[in-house]
Amino acid sequence: MACARSLRRAGCFVEVFERDKMIGGRLGTARLGLVPFDHGAQYLASRSDRFRAFVDELVQTGYATPWSPVTATPTTGTEPFRPSWHVGTPAMASIVRPLAEGVRVHTQHAVHTLQRQEKGWHLWFEDQTSTGPFAAVAVCVPAPEARLLVGRYDHLIEPLARVKMSPCWSVLVRLDERVLPQADVYSDMSQLIRWIGRNNAKPGRTRGRGEHLVIHTAPQWTRETIDADPELVAEEVWAEVCNVLDLPPIRPVQMAAVLWQHGLVDASLGESYIYSSKDKVGLAGDWCLGRLAEHAYDSGLQLGRVIVDSLT
Repeated sequence: MACARSLRRAGCFVEVFERDKMIGGRLGTARLGLVPFDHGAQYLASRSDRFRAFVDELVQTGYATPWSPVTATPTTGTEPFRPSWHVGTPAMASIVRPLAEGVRVHTQHAVHTLQRQEKGWHLWFEDQTSTGPFAAVAVCVPAPEARLLVGRYDHLIEPLARVKMSPCWSVLVRLDERVLPQADVYSDMSQLIRWIGRNNAKPGRTRGRGEHLVIHTAPQWTRETIDADPELVAEEVWAEVCNVLDLPPIRPVQMAAVLWQHGLVDASLGESYIYSSKDKVGLAGDWCLGRLAEHAYDSGLQLGRVIVDSLT
């Protein structure tokens, strides 16, 4: 979406084809019944002036707000944490909404083939329909999926060998009572648990008397259970949470596990994007620079700019 916005602001006509029901990817929002959960990225961290300016824009327009949770780790215990974190309001998915202004977005359109023909690029979807031609294409998906889409272009896929991504289970838990100790966030609690967050402690969320928890699993454990039944994964993860936090026996009202197949970046590309000015096709994503939403934003923005330069 950052790439699309960059292109749109340069005067290009832009169409986005999104596989899921809504835009956002790992900034998306899932639901248990009527209760929303930020099941992917948990917050925004601003390091560059460019991304900080975007976050300021989000805050000014009401799409984001600062968040200063109380955090805990096995070594530090509980302590007030005052990071420069921000969260989308009323959910993380709100962050991408301003990027979609003026852009034609097609949801539930999974692209399975890209082909450059005489008049430009054509796209084929899983339902056997197609569209085109387009002057240029930006492929902004996880690196392993990008490899499948541009596999016939060796000069594009060779750099992708440097990128390593890991899966992550996201377990959503709804409780009627508040049972977590003092902190809102617990990180790296065991070899299984890398994040426990009280989702309804974030600004703009429904608080109520209970708790809405998001739990992320550690990469190695996730790799070992990647083919497991999600219900069994949720049960084991919740048992581990109860163990590491010494919680009383309690049964969640609702619980579900969602797998992010390429949820974490272990080794990044080390460059902002991949682009062929000859073929007018480029790749972008957080995996180019790191694992943060900021890295995804910077990568998309810079790919958009280089596409504009190559078309003018």
